[in-house]
Amino acid sequence: MSQGGERFQVIVAGAGVAGAAMALFLSHLDTHLTVLESRPCRPNTTEGGMIMLGPNGTNVLHGLGLSSKLHQRETGIQVSHITIRDGSGDLIGQVPQGSVERHGSASTALLRWDIHEVLLDALEEKRIDMRWNSRIESMEELDNGVLVRWSEAGETEEKRADLLIGADGIWSTIRPSMYECLGLTAPKPRYSGLVGIGFILDVDSVPGLASYLTLEKPIVMVHGHLGFVGMMLYDKKGKKVGWWTTYEAAERSREEWKVPQEQVFRELHERYSTCVFPIPQLIQASEASGEKPFIWPVYEVEKLDHWHSRRTVLIGDAAHAMPPHSGQGASQALEDAAYLAHLLRQYLQHRDSATDLQSVLDTFQKARQPRVDEIVEEANRRGNMKRETSRVGMFVRKWMMRIIFFFMTQRWMDRWFAYKVPGIEDWETLCPGE
Repeated sequence: MSQGGERFQVIVAGAGVAGAAMALFLSHLDTHLTVLESRPCRPNTTEGGMIMLGPNGTNVLHGLGLSSKLHQRETGIQVSHITIRDGSGDLIGQVPQGSVERHGSASTALLRWDIHEVLLDALEEKRIDMRWNSRIESMEELDNGVLVRWSEAGETEEKRADLLIGADGIWSTIRPSMYECLGLTAPKPRYSGLVGIGFILDVDSVPGLASYLTLEKPIVMVHGHLGFVGMMLYDKKGKKVGWWTTYEAAERSREEWKVPQEQVFRELHERYSTCVFPIPQLIQASEASGEKPFIWPVYEVEKLDHWHSRRTVLIGDAAHAMPPHSGQGASQALEDAAYLAHLLRQYLQHRDSATDLQSVLDTFQKARQPRVDEIVEEANRRGNMKRETSRVGMFVRKWMMRIIFFFMTQRWMDRWFAYKVPGIEDWETLCPGE
């Protein structure tokens, strides 16, 4: 219980994957939760694009009693490896993505929305106090908590909480406010020099694609000297394909990124004109579909020295913006939520002990940051492999990858995929559903 016999009050800022998972874990503890989300209403969109969920992320959903619900959806394909080719179609190698025997499951190719919807459905079932269209305007740390003020549907609201959890993404409003409480200035997101452009198509719209991508080989990634192209099946019938390209581009303003579709396709045709099947055909089919492309410039935030203050803590991309090149963004967000929940569970069970909240938050950062930093570093290395190079540079890059992939086995991925958040099995008794 909090001071005065009240339940431990928590405000979670952000209801994406990290925030929704965090709220679900805490809903099983002696807490009173309020979730603030800036979006006007519950989203129902594929805007988040296609992602990979590693076995380590699946373990967290299993702890919440939600992995079976995720696997019952129409989307979600188990992926044991990713096939890597060059622009001329030559095989470079295969990258292991986990196995049932070694990691409990393989990785899963699916839409970000699949994970998000399963989490939001569970939040609604728990009747958690969810406030849509709520933008945090300020926070003030007090001796007995943190005072949070936000605008909700045009009205100003405020509430004191024992803990504020910032799960509001790379463009976090909590991060700079928390740093201000520490008397510091928070690093701002900076453009990485890479942009991603993605599309979703029916497999049948590209003749021959159904034999190039199969349920046994659902993901192919192509490294060329002018950029990178990835393509993946993500539905269990193999009828839908998501494909994307990542390449170097000059920084633009938010409005300038809203480029006309004809310009997008003109640039793609020029960039990948010498590539072999199915890249030119994917571009042509996407252009013919008339569907609007997803465009996401890749931003990053330098390593944070501080993930928390006395009464505020950051998780997910708010704490460590995860570049999209690792396939671990959602999984690390889920791990953050599970690890912090594990520590808070212990803290709430022993409130009368000498342990204070700030030491709990300090333990969280010290435990999580080395693992996250390692994955971010690898993601940046992979991102650099997508930058433009000369044909000679591409030749050298290709042979370096071939040597690495030749020796790569599922064992190589143990550091990522075999990891389990401490105490994750304990939640299974609190979160029935599997």
